[in-house]
Order: sequence, then C-alpha cells, then structure tokens
Amino acid sequence: MKYFYFALLVLLGFPLFVEAGRIVDIATIEVDATGPVQFSHYRHLEKLGTNCKQCHNSLFHIRSSENPRVTMEDMAAGLSCGACHNGRQAFSATRNCYRCHPTREVNYSVPDIGDVLFSHQSHLSMFGCTDCHPELFRAGSGNPTVSMAQMEQGLSCGACHDGAGAFDVADNCAACHAM
Repeated sequence: MKYFYFALLVLLGFPLFVEAGRIVDIATIEVDATGPVQFSHYRHLEKLGTNCKQCHNSLFHIRSSENPRVTMEDMAAGLSCGACHNGRQAFSATRNCYRCHPTREVNYSVPDIGDVLFSHQSHLSMFGCTDCHPELFRAGSGNPTVSMAQMEQGLSCGACHDGAGAFDVADNCAACHAM
C-alpha cells in the first residue's frame, strides 16, 4: 500500500516538476530608451510562490509578442509591472529606476581636451534618475553635443555643476576630463 501512495505522489507531482523546469528564468524586455530590462521569473516566484496565474495571463501573456508596450506612466497608473510595483506591495515602478533599468558608465570622446567618463554610480549615490532624466538628458543615446561655454551658461552638466550645486565646470577641468 505504501508503494501505491508513493507511485500516486510521483504521478501527481511529476507534471508540476516538469512544468517548473520549463520556466526560463530571465525574460528580456527590450526598452529603446534605456536598454534591456532583465526580468527574473525565479526571483518573483520566490517572493510570490508558484502561482503563475497571478500574472499570467491577467497581466502578461505567456507569449511575450502578445504583450502591449507600456510606458512608465502606464505603470504608475497600475498597468503591467505597476499592478504590484506600486510602493505598497513591492518597490514603486516610478522610483529607483536602476532596480530594473540598466545603468552604465558613459564615456564621451572629446578631441583635444581629454575623454570624459560620466559615472552613474557616483551620481546615483546623491541623486535620483528623474533629477536628470528626461529633462536634462534623454536616457540612452541621442543627446545633443554641448560646448563648455554652453555648460558654463547652465546647459547640460552645467545645470548642476555651477559652483553652487556641485563643482563648477569652468574651474575644474580635471574632475571630468582625463588629461
């Protein structure tokens, strides 16, 4: 009789085991402006349990091609990731952008002056993403080239690096330029 119960347990549990093995951990969501978002199924299953129906197909279709594109404004209104990432159930989708969106160190090649390395890491220790994005800088590429004279007038980096908010761009060349 104990073999019967064991066999029954194996037969009933096997489909769940096989199905769990088919889940791909990392789902990549392409975001043009910021770069790809890496979504971890395993991290979410660890927090929420193994009830896949909590999200599929009510919030997200299993076939990613059927998921509509959503904006950060949509998420703030409770759509998509914002259904849970609302600041109550999980961290807010409208703050701490770096928790989902990749940040990187940005190198600018400046002929005759010395290359500039912009450090997201050092700036994120003092500021939030929305302090600069999208008002001063669009996330990703495509920002206009700005001269030092324009920065000294408060454009681009000069909006903060004016001697009051942060060191002055006019007097601290070596702080940004590799010389």
